[in-house]
Amino acid sequence: MYNQQKDIVEIITNERNRFLQYVRRKITDISEMDAEDIVADVIFNVYNKVDLQYHIENVLAYMYRSIKNRMTDYLRQSSKQISLDKMDEASGITILETLIDTHADIEMNLQQTELRDQLYAAVMKLEPKQRAVWIATEIEGYTFKELSEKWGEPIGTLLSRKSRAGKVLKKILKDLV
Repeated sequence: MYNQQKDIVEIITNERNRFLQYVRRKITDISEMDAEDIVADVIFNVYNKVDLQYHIENVLAYMYRSIKNRMTDYLRQSSKQISLDKMDEASGITILETLIDTHADIEMNLQQTELRDQLYAAVMKLEPKQRAVWIATEIEGYTFKELSEKWGEPIGTLLSRKSRAGKVLKKILKDLV
């Protein structure tokens, strides 16, 4: 039995890459991971057969036949299931990557929601004119020149209101953080 185990280890060492090539050649759209799973499953099963006192006459032929049988099982199962490693030709990404929800980080979403609520509450505590200037410049993207023309206020007054609004927001948000 020891000689047969030694033979199997030698065959596995020398033939593993050829086993993988054999699987990829027979099943063209198989993922790398699935091909490795088939080969690893056969290696594991064959190696364990040696422990059961079975003498295998031609180990290499036995392993190729086992791989062929395992590939047949894989093809039967794959018609019922979808490989998550299979690439989508149109997008170039795997099915697994399309299933992963990048917005699923609940803790991060909760923190963003809390921060948004705190910022809204802080902005609402500003005086109406300060709030209007801060929202117009920071959120809506207006320049002070545009606001001056639109509202009929001097640019200096708008700058002063924005400065005071920034100081108040900084104080309120500093207390929250």
